[in-house]
Amino acid sequence: MVEHSFRCPDMILINGPIYTADDQSRSFSGMALSDGRIMALGSSDEISALAREGTQKVDLKGRSAIPGIFDSHNHLAVAGAVMSDGVLLFDASTISELQEIVADQVRKLAPGEWVLGAGWIENQFKEWRMPTRWDLDEVAPNNPVILNRLFEMSVVNSKALELAGLTDDGPDPDRGITDRDEQGRLTGVLRSGAQEAVRAMIPGMSSAEKVREYERHIRVAAEEYLRYGITSVVDPGVRPLVMRAYQNARENGDLPLRVNMMPTWYGFGSHTENMEGKLDHIGLHTNFGDEWLRIGAMKMVIDGGLGSRTALMYDPWIDGSRSRVPLSIDTGKLEAYFEEAHSAGWSIGIHCCGDKSQDIACASFDAVIGRDPREDVRHNIIHGYFATQKSLDIMQQRSISVSAQPGFIWVEGDVYFGAATEERLRDFTPLRSYSERGIMVACNSDMTSAHYNPFWGIHSAVTRQTSRGATLGDEERVDRFEALRMFTHNGAHLAFWEDLTGSLEIDKAADVVVLDNDYGSASDDDLHDLKVDMTIIGGETVYDRSSS
Repeated sequence: MVEHSFRCPDMILINGPIYTADDQSRSFSGMALSDGRIMALGSSDEISALAREGTQKVDLKGRSAIPGIFDSHNHLAVAGAVMSDGVLLFDASTISELQEIVADQVRKLAPGEWVLGAGWIENQFKEWRMPTRWDLDEVAPNNPVILNRLFEMSVVNSKALELAGLTDDGPDPDRGITDRDEQGRLTGVLRSGAQEAVRAMIPGMSSAEKVREYERHIRVAAEEYLRYGITSVVDPGVRPLVMRAYQNARENGDLPLRVNMMPTWYGFGSHTENMEGKLDHIGLHTNFGDEWLRIGAMKMVIDGGLGSRTALMYDPWIDGSRSRVPLSIDTGKLEAYFEEAHSAGWSIGIHCCGDKSQDIACASFDAVIGRDPREDVRHNIIHGYFATQKSLDIMQQRSISVSAQPGFIWVEGDVYFGAATEERLRDFTPLRSYSERGIMVACNSDMTSAHYNPFWGIHSAVTRQTSRGATLGDEERVDRFEALRMFTHNGAHLAFWEDLTGSLEIDKAADVVVLDNDYGSASDDDLHDLKVDMTIIGGETVYDRSSS
């Protein structure tokens, strides 16, 4: 038995298996928790012998326990806004179902109020097409609508286009693209900066009102995540008022899970709430905070995505075209930006989906780290879809991690075959290649771009299957225990929390998830459908499916 010191446990879990996701990927049949920490790991008999009067006993009966999921790239505050006041579209399997969801929301609103939504990809619809302004007009003629698709794309209705002054014969907005049909009419699909013209029309609130709303959104999303075993989140690209809301929630004891905040920095367009040029005025740096709320890396953006054909790639798309959407940042200034943050003790997480954008970022990291190697920063490539040998070499040498979303394979993977060749897609999100190089891979959902269910992502990492049954190559698969570590320990490491959480080890926080099945022996297909029976954070049961 592995034990720190004898204490009366508050809770014991027996009759495992209990998968630790530690360096040895060990398993035990019993675990004891005390004072919010893991007190002992051992056999069921050894752990049972520690129990005293008042100890809560959880008989797993062959179900498994794993570390709490560390969703290391999850737009929690944005997700909460959609969950609270908008529409989530993950479950719509047809355009008609999408229309029904929007229509139901319209019935709750007064004419002129906005319908906000997210969570759609065209391949989820039986029609295999994007929704259009006309689809939305049928159910929302008097309410402006904007529904976000992943990677800087949205669909809006005619009312929203009208408010934004976007017309069939008008130019595209600055740094954006409006999709048009064969007659040159706006379809309602907006890419990159074109969305901002619409979003600018959404009525604003005072700063105090915004903070109160953000607090509500944070609570709603966080409580929902507990049902899926998510105990810690990195929220990327948060703005100052959202950071204030997180701090208020922490001070009020109203933050249900652990949060690492990544402030917005360069690459976020014309937003006035970015941190551009403000590092000297902050007086803080990455890793400031406590066991519940910390400041993480600066968030940056270069390009778009694969399904939307907005990534910066060396080769053209399968039809010979290239992205027409401008980059989010002046890459000629990237090294200077990196230098500014790195020298001030800030980690950097930068969105790179294309192979060329990743090479540019890695070259800048290489130059900056080469001049000033330091141990107090943990830089990372966000997404890292296509890694060249050049970028792999630099990431390995300079200890640059990758924040990856294997769940995109399930959610959006079928669309990719219209953008790149099957041969090229074998290298998409190359978890195996990263891992074999010793490059730390932190896997996550990127909610609201994809569903927050972590087991969809784990299933994708293990099988590389799309929702329609295709496979994006076998070479980059990882086994289920590697995937588990990528969704737990490695995310904690990215956020400087590896000594607190991310694995089940003595004296670490008792962040534990009880599943409805045995993670180790379930079939690959069953991984996708795993359910959470219990979520424990800091030794406290925060979700119990049997009583919900």
